Amino acid sequence: MKLFRFGEPGVEKPGILLDGKMYNASSFGEDYGEIFFEKDGLARLQKWLDQNKSSLTLIKDGTRLGPCFQRPSKIICVGLNYTKHALESKMPLPPEPIIFFKSTSALCGPNDSLIIPKNSVKTDWEVELAVVIGKKASYVEEKDALEYVAGYCLHNDYSEREFQLERNGQWVKGKSCDTFAPMGPYLVTKDEVANYNNLHMWLKVNGKTMQDNNTDDMIF
Repeated sequence: MKLFRFGEPGVEKPGILLDGKMYNASSFGEDYGEIFFEKDGLARLQKWLDQNKSSLTLIKDGTRLGPCFQRPSKIICVGLNYTKHALESKMPLPPEPIIFFKSTSALCGPNDSLIIPKNSVKTDWEVELAVVIGKKASYVEEKDALEYVAGYCLHNDYSEREFQLERNGQWVKGKSCDTFAPMGPYLVTKDEVANYNNLHMWLKVNGKTMQDNNTDDMIF
């Protein structure tokens, strides 16, 4: 399935993409949040969809898309996790994952305007693969890890590089400004992703390709 959310900020409704068309799934009665995923929401949604597909209504063209899931408890990021990016940055490959958080208040829709923070001089962008965790996970064995994954989505990881790197390592300040974590447009369930280690990823700025890589370049 490909899930999305639509409507004004803070009051988004759930939607689902079927055969390339965007449908309102509000009548399912649940939004795509942590409780939905933890209580086997994807399976329940599929069963509901099998019974109600014909009654779904299309959403209007031009409707704002919100983040493809409700605000989560945390956004965990892995820094410097692509070999090419590390080499471009003239930094050594990290021996273990560099973990940091982005504030959940940075979450926004995939096409929402970026708010450049006051006094910013080095606001930057990075295309990222976001992994959506579907249930509480603690001390999970690597072989069991994918059992906890609900799906994947795109994340444009905005940063203010001067705040982050030139002010004594202010990663939170550089990464967590409002609108610095657009997600979506779709949450793609893991059954639709044949190989998450071989996904073409790219990013354009004003029509110019600035990044062109593959998830097979991930260090971790």
